[in-house]
Amino acid sequence: TTHGVDFSMPASVKVVADEDVVEPAIGGIGFVLKAGEQWIKPVEGADATVRFSCQGRWKGEWATVADKIVEQETTWNQMSLKRRYENCLAFVDGWEKQSEGMAMRRLPSWSTLVHVDARQAVWSRMPSMPLVELPDEDKIKSSKEEFWSWIFVWQRFSFMRLLTWERNTCTQPRMLAGTTNQITLRMAELWKAHPRCRMWIRWTLATMGRGGSAGQAIRDQILVIMHGHDIKEIHGTYYEQWHQKLHTNSAPDDIAICEGYLAFLKSGNPDDMWRVIWEVGKLTREDLGKMCSQGFADHTKSGAKGLNFTPKHLPHMYDDVKSYLGLLKHVHGGSDLMSLCEACKGQYPDHGAECLAFDIFQSRDNPMTMGKILDMRRKIEPLLWKRDILMLDVAMEDQLRSLAERTDFSTLPKDDQLNLLILLLEDLMLSRHDPSLQLGFEMLQRLTKGDAGRQPRWSTEWCKMVHAACDRLAITCAATADRIADAMQSCADALQDAGSKPGAVFQPEKKATETFGEEKARCLSERIIAQMLKHHMPILRRGAGLGAWEVVSQGQGGQAVGTVKAMASLPMELENSKVPIVAVVDTMTGWEDIPAGIAAILLPAGQAVDTLSHVAIRARNQQVLLASCDEEALLKQLKAEAGKCLRVEVSASGVIWAPTTAPGPVAASAGAAPQLKVTPPPEPPAPVLALKDYATHSKCLGGKSLHLAELRPRDGAYSVPTSVTLPFRMFDKALKDPANDGIKEELEEILASGDLAEARQFLIDEVAIPADIKTALLSQVASLPNGWERALKSVWASKWTERAVSSRKQMSVPDNVLFLAVLVQPVVPAKYAFVIHTQSPLPDAKKGDQLVELCIGLGESLVSNSPGRALSATVGPGGPAVVHVYPSKPDAVFTPEGGTFIFRSDSNGEDLEGFAGAGLYDSITVKECLHKAVGYAEEPLIFDADFREMLLRRLYVLGKLVEVNFRGKPQDIEGAVHMDGSLVVTQSRPQV
Repeated sequence: TTHGVDFSMPASVKVVADEDVVEPAIGGIGFVLKAGEQWIKPVEGADATVRFSCQGRWKGEWATVADKIVEQETTWNQMSLKRRYENCLAFVDGWEKQSEGMAMRRLPSWSTLVHVDARQAVWSRMPSMPLVELPDEDKIKSSKEEFWSWIFVWQRFSFMRLLTWERNTCTQPRMLAGTTNQITLRMAELWKAHPRCRMWIRWTLATMGRGGSAGQAIRDQILVIMHGHDIKEIHGTYYEQWHQKLHTNSAPDDIAICEGYLAFLKSGNPDDMWRVIWEVGKLTREDLGKMCSQGFADHTKSGAKGLNFTPKHLPHMYDDVKSYLGLLKHVHGGSDLMSLCEACKGQYPDHGAECLAFDIFQSRDNPMTMGKILDMRRKIEPLLWKRDILMLDVAMEDQLRSLAERTDFSTLPKDDQLNLLILLLEDLMLSRHDPSLQLGFEMLQRLTKGDAGRQPRWSTEWCKMVHAACDRLAITCAATADRIADAMQSCADALQDAGSKPGAVFQPEKKATETFGEEKARCLSERIIAQMLKHHMPILRRGAGLGAWEVVSQGQGGQAVGTVKAMASLPMELENSKVPIVAVVDTMTGWEDIPAGIAAILLPAGQAVDTLSHVAIRARNQQVLLASCDEEALLKQLKAEAGKCLRVEVSASGVIWAPTTAPGPVAASAGAAPQLKVTPPPEPPAPVLALKDYATHSKCLGGKSLHLAELRPRDGAYSVPTSVTLPFRMFDKALKDPANDGIKEELEEILASGDLAEARQFLIDEVAIPADIKTALLSQVASLPNGWERALKSVWASKWTERAVSSRKQMSVPDNVLFLAVLVQPVVPAKYAFVIHTQSPLPDAKKGDQLVELCIGLGESLVSNSPGRALSATVGPGGPAVVHVYPSKPDAVFTPEGGTFIFRSDSNGEDLEGFAGAGLYDSITVKECLHKAVGYAEEPLIFDADFREMLLRRLYVLGKLVEVNFRGKPQDIEGAVHMDGSLVVTQSRPQV
């Protein structure tokens, strides 16, 4: 018979991560059941629980695994290392079946016979089509990373003793050693089978002992030592207390205890024992006092307190105890270099490799050993499928990283700095197998070990090229470290949150968990390399004749006045009552609007923006000083002036500052947004207008469309994409269509609530495209692919992005006078994208000089200021082009196979005389464009000076031709170099 209980309780709505969450007054309850005289409890011994609250629960793809880990660690009354390893084995087995069970690939023909996975599912005469919808590479990587970040953080917490090793249970050493052996062998199998996960598997393996068949020897050998030295098994003696722990709950902490005891035997000073135990195992005397046969339960048989007392000094035991330490390390010491060198005997590729391994151990603290470690790792790489070899490789990598951390990079000669960087990158690539890292390394390798780009070493151009290579690598390494830190911290936070719930039997130490992700990421080779690159790149800039500062916008008359404020990132807006701000900002994505009241933005060099990116254009438009600095000390000096009013000026040496009196309110300052008068447009003559009709109906279209109509390509010098535009007011007409009855009213309700994200999603999901718009558009662009409706609605919805709403507020533009036309164009299959300012905005530019910026692939990477730099060059009427910066963007965007169309926002509140408003509203492709890592080792923009000069000269001529169409006024031109080499102009607008 099944019985149910219905009940209700008060609840409230809370906003968590921008979502409304119903939170009950009671988060959950714990209970037990009794049937007659029988008490019923879960098998793990904990109370049964039911949880009403969803707050704090993991919401990712692997939420079930996350919840189980959290439940086991915080609610089970019994837990041990052995049980944790067994649970981990079950999770990874389940993950492998779930994640790889869908690994069926596209079949090449109808007659293909396919065997899939270990289950040998057989498919016969299947069509050439996907059997399942496969996620793209990034989604696969994200899914695997989410699962393995949980597994690693869980095991790392255990390794650090943030999780209980033995709770209300006993584990004999032979049983723990057997399970440890099983899980480490399984990790080696997974490492071999899943290349995408190898980084996480290596880290997880480093948290575990080796295990093996010697577990029983831990119990036996301690008795042999005691009996050999006539030590009686008497309760209360140190040796018997430790013997009892080893007998029932031997764990990796015994290595630290043994190391400490050896220190005491050698010196006779008990302080040495406590110190070494802390240094090796981070065990306090309080921890030792709780150790006994029941893990961390107080020992009561003899009245003694675990191991928190001084043993009798028996120095003649030293050799026997040292031998016993080797046994403990063999079983529990998975990262102990000497034990692993011994364990790999008989498995090395040759005798020379074996000798090298022991040589490395003997000279492990010598910085010169780094090269030997790299050689050793290369030798054993083909054998990493063997568990012991894999664990040795992990230990070797850790030792090299430790030596690198202890090296004072700043004291090395500049060539030695480069050599060390290359060594560390080669070592890192043996562990990561990251294609983007490999591509970045190949460019640096060519410049430092190859033909040097046919430039003299340490010449101006060589330094610029190497700087670009280092910039690309720094971005890749920093992004990897940040991603890993975020993944680990989210797991740590979830464990900490669960442990703080009422009724939790265990809670991790908050001090250790709240910065867990960043602390672990700080030890990554990527972070170490990124820090070294940060030190070396200013040396390269000086070698290129460049100062510490790079200025892309000079502000108002080459200066800015305001109160210094350090910021992690730019806010959406500032309070109107505040005086102007000189913002020292840590990060800049490039999509930000610059809020009114910002007089200057000063960035670290790693966040430097492309001169012709949208955010740089917005800075010049608003007369905001925008500059980046590669000397951390200078930015620290500026941050130290927080709260003080400074005058910041652009000088010949870069950026200088001095105290000054506070200026007036923001409204009278630089950084105030332009005040625009936007005229509501007339009713459109048709749902869709062709390019030939733009001039006739100019008041119905935005600046993008109108400026396209003014272009007059001649003699094949360039082309303009075939274009049509849905004019202003078509969105409003769509809302009035009977198919959208009630949509406008519901939208107004959502907007009144202030939830802009919900408003955008509502429009995309619910608005129906009226039949007359569909008919008109498809009659002019018959080849539109499926999904174009969503692209169109997404552009319309971008009227209510946070940036757009904030910008209109600053510019005093009411929502009801802002209208969006939508320009529809085929996406150019671009080899390169470019932006040209036909009058260079650089401080030292001459009249007639153009500034040209180029990136690989589509222009999204350039105008959105994606990480890295585009090639930037000044091209004048005579003489060769001057390259300021070589390209370093790690990723590029490409047109998808078969092509696609882009729906581009074209409002009546951007691309106006005196106000570009670049990027305020969204442009959406129908099919998602491809994002790929790109390499520069063979890139002609860098390594073929004749090709680069020819292309830059062609773009200079193009700029002049386009200027003619606009009565000689300077233009901001966007376009692409087609895969066939021809030039395409996608947009031109007045330069601001």
